[in-house]
Amino acid sequence: MAIRTKIAMAMAILLPLAVSIIGFVTVQIVSDKLTGQVDEQIQKIISPGNLEVWVNQVRLADRLSNEDSGDLVPSPFQEYALMVFDSSGDLAIKSEAGTPEDYEALPDISTDPTTGQYFNIDSTDGSITYRALAQDYKMTFGNGETATYTFVVATPLTEVQDSIGTLTRTVLITGMAVSAIGIAAAWLIARRGLRIVDQMVADAEYVSTGYLNHRITPAEPQTEMGRLSLALNRMVSRLTEAIAERDRQHERLRQFVADAGHELRTPLTAIGGYVQLYQSGAAAEGEKLNRAMDRIGSENARLANLVDDLMVLSRLDEEVGGDRELVELARLAQDAVDDAEVSDAEHLIELHADGEVTVVANEGQLRQVLVNLLTNARVHTPAGTRIEVTVTTDHDWAVLRVADQGPGIPAEHRQRIFDRFYRADPSRSRATGGSGLGLSIVASIVARHGGRVDLSSEPGEGTAIEVRIPKAHIE
Repeated sequence: MAIRTKIAMAMAILLPLAVSIIGFVTVQIVSDKLTGQVDEQIQKIISPGNLEVWVNQVRLADRLSNEDSGDLVPSPFQEYALMVFDSSGDLAIKSEAGTPEDYEALPDISTDPTTGQYFNIDSTDGSITYRALAQDYKMTFGNGETATYTFVVATPLTEVQDSIGTLTRTVLITGMAVSAIGIAAAWLIARRGLRIVDQMVADAEYVSTGYLNHRITPAEPQTEMGRLSLALNRMVSRLTEAIAERDRQHERLRQFVADAGHELRTPLTAIGGYVQLYQSGAAAEGEKLNRAMDRIGSENARLANLVDDLMVLSRLDEEVGGDRELVELARLAQDAVDDAEVSDAEHLIELHADGEVTVVANEGQLRQVLVNLLTNARVHTPAGTRIEVTVTTDHDWAVLRVADQGPGIPAEHRQRIFDRFYRADPSRSRATGGSGLGLSIVASIVARHGGRVDLSSEPGEGTAIEVRIPKAHIE
């Protein structure tokens, strides 16, 4: 069942119930109020002064020899019905309410009632209802005789009942109208308020079909629906990012497997070729066999280096950072520069260090960073190129910068230069570099140390790679 239908049904039950309760209470209060006003009027009428007048009328009636009739002298209009009972409980005298032309029937009282209490009683013919009060009155006559009379004053409740009936009909009609309007208004308001929910459901179903770039239609931010739409949009955005990241990881994994297979296949093919050459007898003992063995050893070394690099990346991916200790970065840089000058005398390598720069790091991994950066600079620049290594600080950062004055890196390759197995040379020739894992290892090590790597390069102006690692604070 739809929410709007539930709301309308709830209103169809609760609103008439509320209106009925309010109407009943209102009618009851008004009825009690009007009846109370009638009681006040009766209380004023049944005062001792009026009773005295009535008793005199009884005596006058006796003198007029009207005992048999028991009627008071009629008046043009009598608002109250009057009944007098003697001490024996018999009706001694009575006076109908109304006009002489149309008297109302007397209250249906045959014996003197209980005094001092208001009560309702029907007329003798049942046509009307009276509100009555009985009161005892003790009289002393001129001859010294005393007598106790019970006076009953009753007034018709016709006007009160008519007013209550009119009020009841008004409450019923108004209540039904208010209920109908309220139910219709609740339906329309719920329909309009939940229209955004229908739109959100449609948007969510559209997203579920695979259109992850679609977003939920936003509502007013300060409303519950607005906050829900924003939360759903954030969820869809994170889901989209997670799926995109998964796809990127799958693509990187696929590319990694393909590149690793390519890199492993080349030395294995070379080794296999030389083995077949030897087995076929084409490589007899002597210079040719020596060259074959040298090539097998070279390719085996290349294969071992590739496997070592892959193992380093695997450990870094598992966040195995090794033991951390205080490392003096300038000293590591000096060692790396010295090693590079020994292995490559064709490049001019200079070191500039601003004193001691200490970091908390794994010394072996930082040496790997320096070796990879210097190797990358030497391999990708022509002989005689100047390479500058700078160690300095920048606020809370220790900065290691390796810059060369080589040909630079084209713009289309800069975004992927730190990807695994990526090389700017599309031919993937080993004359232009190694396996393509050096800079990816640098990026992984620096990331594990809470740092970052920045690349700046312009064609013809050289390349600079800057490594930033949090500086150690020694007290």
